[in-house]
Amino acid sequence: MNKNSGSVASMTLGEAIQKMRAAEANGDLTNNFSLEVEQAFEQHDAIHILFNCGTSIQDEIDVHVWMIFATTANISEMHRAVANQEHRKVLSGIGHLKLLSTWFVSLPRIISIIFKSLRMKRKLAVEDLSKLKQQSIVDIRREHGIVL
Repeated sequence: MNKNSGSVASMTLGEAIQKMRAAEANGDLTNNFSLEVEQAFEQHDAIHILFNCGTSIQDEIDVHVWMIFATTANISEMHRAVANQEHRKVLSGIGHLKLLSTWFVSLPRIISIIFKSLRMKRKLAVEDLSKLKQQSIVDIRREHGIVL
């Protein structure tokens, strides 16, 4: 997802998720997954969109921090759902040292996200994602007090 995509905010969350997946080379990668894995990916995609995160390693770290502090997502359940061979291969391809150093460099961003999430009106209830997908991104951000 392009972090500078201003027109996305006027879309519904569902439309933005579809647009993001269509822009990816693999399209809708969740077609062959179980319902649990599909829901985990959809929640993850929603966080990318609602909190305006791209897909770099730093942005993926940001998504996890937003999920922990600004949503009702159970991060351990989500990790269990996607802990497959493909995911481990991607992580090993990045390398543990690079991943650790990226986390360290990301500390100022992480702290900023934590403070922004604490100032939100309420946490984003990811278990209500089907309902949220029908709302505009602007309305969801306003309703929850999401400040980017």
